[in-house]
Parts: sequence; C-alpha cells; structure tokens
Amino acid sequence: MNGQMKKYKESLANMSEPILLSQCPKVRLDLRGLMQYAKEKGVKVIELTEKEKAAFIKE
Repeated sequence: MNGQMKKYKESLANMSEPILLSQCPKVRLDLRGLMQYAKEKGVKVIELTEKEKAAFIKE
C-alpha cells in the first residue's frame, strides 16, 4: 500500500458516522423572500444579520 492509500484508510477510520437525511430537522427557507428583502435593503444576502435571516426560516 502506498502512502496516499494509507492516509486515505486512516482518514476513513477517523471519520465520524454520516448523518442521515431523515435525522436532520425539517426546516423551510423562504429563499425568494430573503433575496427580495436583501435587494430592497440594497445589500447582499450574506451581509444580512442572523436575526434578519432567521425571519425567513420556518420550522
């Protein structure tokens, strides 16, 4: 086994278990509304605060 394969096998051994999609909380995001809000405010979506973004998330 060469060095790359050894590192790959070690990284797989150290990796945590995958999270299944069914284990993720169901959340809806009003992306269109969020983008429109940012456009009206004259900023990019990334520049909005977490509080502003949270207003468009529905659980």
